[in-house]
Amino acid sequence: MDRLVVYNTILSTRLVPLFYTPQISVAIDVTRCCLQAGAKVIEFTYRGEQAAVVFAALRQEFNKDCVLGVGSILDAPTAAFYIAQGADFIVSPIFDPSLASLCHRHGVAYIPGAASPTEIVNALSYGVEIIKLFPAAALGGPALLRSLRGPMPWVKILPTGGIPLEEKAIHAWLEAGAVAIGMGSELLRREWMVTQRFDLIEDAVRKALNWLHAFQSHPRT
Repeated sequence: MDRLVVYNTILSTRLVPLFYTPQISVAIDVTRCCLQAGAKVIEFTYRGEQAAVVFAALRQEFNKDCVLGVGSILDAPTAAFYIAQGADFIVSPIFDPSLASLCHRHGVAYIPGAASPTEIVNALSYGVEIIKLFPAAALGGPALLRSLRGPMPWVKILPTGGIPLEEKAIHAWLEAGAVAIGMGSELLRREWMVTQRFDLIEDAVRKALNWLHAFQSHPRT
C-alpha cells in the first residue's frame, strides 16, 4: 500500500491498535473486532514466537481489508522480511537510518521512535512523516509532547505506551498536539484475548474511536 495512503489513514482515524499473540485464530478475531469497531490501521508487534507465521496469516486473511503493519522492528533485515510478507508500514521504538532508507526505497511507511528534539530532527532529516513517542506516558505524558512541539509545531507525533482507555487521558494527548494515538495493552487487553472476550475488545476500540472523533468535531480550547 502506498505510504502516503497509510499516513493519511492514520491521520484520519487517529487510532492505531497494536497487539501480539502467538495464536493465529486469536489474532484474526482481534483484528476483525478492531475493523468492525471502525479501526482501519492495525499494528501487529514482532515480540515473540510465531510472530512471522501469525503476521502472514493476518495478511492472507484480510488481504487489502485493512492497513496492516508490523511493530517493534529494530533492524533493516527484519523490516525487509516483513515488507516481503506484505507489511503496509514498519514501526520501531528507535530511529535507524538504514530502516528509513529501506522503507523509503520500497515506498513503505516508516514510523520510528524518538523522544528528544535531536532525535526528532534527525528522523525528519531522513524523510520521516510521523514519529512515535515511546514510551509516551513514562517519558512525561502530554506535557512533554507540548514542550517538544513548541519549537517544532509542524511535527506529527503518535504517542504510544501507557495511555489508558479514558476519555480525559486521550483528549489530553490530542490537546497537546498528538496527530493519533497508539494503544496496546490498555486497549487490547491480554486477559480479554486469553478468555476470548472479543466483544469487550470491540467495545473498547469503538469507545476510543468515539472519543477521538468527538474531539475532532468539538476540540477544546
